[in-house]
Amino acid sequence: MKPCRILFVDDDKDILMMVEQYLQMQQYDITTVDSGLKALDIVKDRDIDIIFTDYKMPEFNGLELLAAVKQYKPDIEVIMVTGYGSMESAIQAMKFGSYDYLQKPFKLDHLKLIIDRISEEKKVKDKADLIRKRGRVRHKFHGLVGISPPMQRVYELIETACRSHPMVLLQGESGTGKELVARTIHEQSERRDNAFVPVNCGSVTEGVPEDEVLTHVTALMGKVHGGTIYLDEIAELAPSLRLSILQALEADMHQKQSATRVIAATSKELGEVIASGALKKDSFDLLNAVVIRMPPLRERIEDLCLLIHHFVHQACAKHQRRVIGVAPDALDILMRYHWPGNLIQLQNVIDRALALGVEEAIQPDDLPAEIQTFSTISKMG
Repeated sequence: MKPCRILFVDDDKDILMMVEQYLQMQQYDITTVDSGLKALDIVKDRDIDIIFTDYKMPEFNGLELLAAVKQYKPDIEVIMVTGYGSMESAIQAMKFGSYDYLQKPFKLDHLKLIIDRISEEKKVKDKADLIRKRGRVRHKFHGLVGISPPMQRVYELIETACRSHPMVLLQGESGTGKELVARTIHEQSERRDNAFVPVNCGSVTEGVPEDEVLTHVTALMGKVHGGTIYLDEIAELAPSLRLSILQALEADMHQKQSATRVIAATSKELGEVIASGALKKDSFDLLNAVVIRMPPLRERIEDLCLLIHHFVHQACAKHQRRVIGVAPDALDILMRYHWPGNLIQLQNVIDRALALGVEEAIQPDDLPAEIQTFSTISKMG
């Protein structure tokens, strides 16, 4: 088993140097940073097992970091470090999901005891998780199809989101199935009997007054009544408008017992959404969520045969046709293609073949010219 990857966060550089030297001597994988914002960037980009964070820091305190980490990567254990002797702050941290708390000044061997305890617990948990996962690899999850490791991870995150009530951020290229995931989360949660309302943020044109957009969103919240509002392409909104909408939704959640669930989506990389790495208030609200990355089709090519079978059955049912097949030569071409349009493009290819009148099986000539050409070029390359 790999050594625990530890992140220590404190705005006191002397403490960081002392901790780093000690844990390096103990052969731990240790990273230190002097702010909560830097820590969140590291959590976003790297695998971390344990975080020790100072409670009181400027800009972004330990409690805010704890809340963000527990929504973004809930498996990370967070230990709150406080120099203010406040049991109230320690209790508050435990309510937010802190594994333990450590009071300054602390002994370095106490730090090691906590790390070793978590490491031993993690070994047991990892073994149990491995047994569980081996027994439940799924080729289909409600309306989603795929047996690849990225999709198994998506299924697990959906289950997490269905059981709890966080905001959800879906990130993935156009056509990867973000709205289908949003609807699945809604339909598998206790909100299923209430409304699911999609909002295409990309359709909000420039020049529309912000108060008009806010009035529209507020009206939609009234329509949802404890259901789910889906904000597609939220990063396309102007930053001030995005912040205003998020604040309105947050106020709604605090005012109502059956709060509206917010699921937001973006086709942009999260680094682009968080402008130049400077985490602003509205961007933090986006990240303070269960984040589900939808893999593009080229990263889950082992799912292609399952998806073709799925879309063929869907298309045949829609057109009231008997089920057709895919000829080996055509399947070979489909497997070599890079699928820039992802699932939507694949579904359109199957629908097009049926519209052309295929009777027995889809042949290479039934595929769009650009897919055939790509296959020919890739063979030559």
